[in-house]
Amino acid sequence: MNIVHELPDLEEYCELRSTAGLGATDASAARTALRHSIFSVVARDEGLKLIGMGRIIGDGGRFFQIVDVVVDPSLEREPLTRLLMNELTDYLERHAPKGADVLLMADVPAVGLYQEYGFGFTYPQSISLRRTL
Repeated sequence: MNIVHELPDLEEYCELRSTAGLGATDASAARTALRHSIFSVVARDEGLKLIGMGRIIGDGGRFFQIVDVVVDPSLEREPLTRLLMNELTDYLERHAPKGADVLLMADVPAVGLYQEYGFGFTYPQSISLRRTL
């Protein structure tokens, strides 16, 4: 397996998200999203097929958000998710200013894993709200 700091290409990004059950992604929106990444890490198998990824988005100063932490569902997810999270959090520790907020939205089964990386619930101090267009 190879862990590389690069963006996935558009087609493989959309395919992995779909394979992992995250739904279809409009190609134009996905292209824009990838282009606006602050940092991206991918995992590739020996044949260089994309098997996992994670990205950081945000304003690069005050707010950062970890997104698209996705692993091919045919693989054992947790070990690869940990490798991706290690790369993402290492980047943030080196580049994000002191006091920056790092956010992520977690599927309920993954909450414990993300808590191991120092993430905690915002409630009761705040509540995350979302609107999907």
